[in-house]
Amino acid sequence: MQTIALTGGIACGKSTVLKLLGRRGIETLDCDEIVHSLYKKAHVKNRVKSEFGTADRKRLAQKIFSDAGARKRLERFLHPLVLRELLKKFAALERKKRAVVFVDVPLLFEAGLENCFSKSVVVFCRQNQQIARLKKQGFSNAQAMQRIKAQMPLSRKVKKADFAINNTGTEKRLEGEVQKFLSKAGVEK
Repeated sequence: MQTIALTGGIACGKSTVLKLLGRRGIETLDCDEIVHSLYKKAHVKNRVKSEFGTADRKRLAQKIFSDAGARKRLERFLHPLVLRELLKKFAALERKKRAVVFVDVPLLFEAGLENCFSKSVVVFCRQNQQIARLKKQGFSNAQAMQRIKAQMPLSRKVKKADFAINNTGTEKRLEGEVQKFLSKAGVEK
């Protein structure tokens, strides 16, 4: 089974690409959803609360995006748990004889997880588009920049990835970019 990591910067359109792939009948997984489910587990919630003083996701986000050390500690705790869940899901999909699965992994390169996947693809757009999209979600300019700067620069991600999908246009154009990528990558359901 091919395991293809989908990464990119915050608000670049990874979730939209994942939805477009899902509509084509391609199997997809989302690491953010795995993290959400992990936060519901008592041992995870308790560890996060004792380490960071809160398990409230909004307050935790404020803390980790203003303190790089706290962010690294949280990532060192969560990333192995996410990887363990992903491997379980991969095994289940292999038993179902799935040919390919796309996984939204926002911090693929930052976490050093690229070797866990057959291929990697980065979704990118311009920084002003990221900021505009984040502002639509209720973030201030400063909060948007704080989150963008917390990740590896998109230019580095594009260089590290096997493929890149340009999301600087409309959703219709993005659909075309996804189709081009699928053809170029030789991805089958």
